[in-house]
Amino acid sequence: MMMVMGVLVLGPNLVEGAFGIQLNPCTLPECIAECKKALQGKFLSATCASGPQGKYCICLG
Repeated sequence: MMMVMGVLVLGPNLVEGAFGIQLNPCTLPECIAECKKALQGKFLSATCASGPQGKYCICLG
């Protein structure tokens, strides 16, 4: 299940977005791998977070 948390930062030739992927349990290596797979060359960072439905992975790219 994918949860979209839409964050956009507009600047000179820069558009960033963040979204969440439900991973329970979320481990940082698995989170990074899933974000890299989803974002491919646009991957910037990833982190695990807790929410009302368990742990999920936040991808930034």
